[in-house]
Amino acid sequence: MPLRVLCKAARRNAPALILVCFAAYAQALLDDATIGKLAKAGVGEQAILAVIEQQPGNYALGSNDVMALKKAGVSERIISAMVARNQAANGSARTPTTPLALHDGTPIRLRLTRDLTFNNVKPGEMVDFEILDDLRIDGLLVMAHGARATATITMAEPKTRMGRGGKLGVSLETVPLVNGAKVPIRAAKEIRRDEPAATGGDAQAALIKPAAPHLLFTYGRDELFQEGTGTVVYIDGEIRLDPTRFLVDMQFTSNPPGALVYLYGAPIGRTPFTTRLAPGSYKAVFSAEGYYDLNKTIPVGPGYENVAHAAFELKP
Repeated sequence: MPLRVLCKAARRNAPALILVCFAAYAQALLDDATIGKLAKAGVGEQAILAVIEQQPGNYALGSNDVMALKKAGVSERIISAMVARNQAANGSARTPTTPLALHDGTPIRLRLTRDLTFNNVKPGEMVDFEILDDLRIDGLLVMAHGARATATITMAEPKTRMGRGGKLGVSLETVPLVNGAKVPIRAAKEIRRDEPAATGGDAQAALIKPAAPHLLFTYGRDELFQEGTGTVVYIDGEIRLDPTRFLVDMQFTSNPPGALVYLYGAPIGRTPFTTRLAPGSYKAVFSAEGYYDLNKTIPVGPGYENVAHAAFELKP
């Protein structure tokens, strides 16, 4: 098969074909540029994760590098896999094993990403809600602002000539985490089995009324729910999360500022800066002209300060 055709086929999320494509180019090590090219080419997340897992790589993951990767369309889950691959290659990562707890009833603010009316949608159609806030647990980012939760239109009936009100039902069962997993949600903070569904005029002023654990519902006259209209849903059940699948906002500071920080021998930024790292134990070197280098072992993860500071000593 010609190489051009093979690489085109690889874009259809076939990890094995992607690996063959790289082998044809004789590329021994993956790097940031390669991962960015895959994301821009439309290769699926699962396929890129498989490539990272199966091929050696040397990734630069400083704050500017991570920003560049995100601009190229690389997901948080892929960046986390790149960090983990770097750690495995250096044999110095130590990750915590205590699971995170995402508690039942945790509120998640959403906003509608398009105009919605009783008569501009039909059952089975998809509509997106945008998550409005970052959600962190013990310093780990588990849900990101700007991520999309996709809902399904279950009912769409405009008002009739006989004066019967319109009906609009939207089923939204899960919201996404930054590692690609989805967690269940419900429309009410607490489920009250004895509370009837909202009807008539009482429901007309609200965007969404809970009629069932996973059903968002409104009933009344034909109204326009504008793009940007907000609502709140709630995590349904106690969810245990693996902390190694998420990233920590890690701050690097120094006195004086402007020090270059190295992880695994690669520069990741100049102090002060913040970057995201997977939980573990890192060996960092702080370097500033005119001062002795400082070597530090930095624990990153839940329960730690997640701030690394260097106070330099002047050379004679």
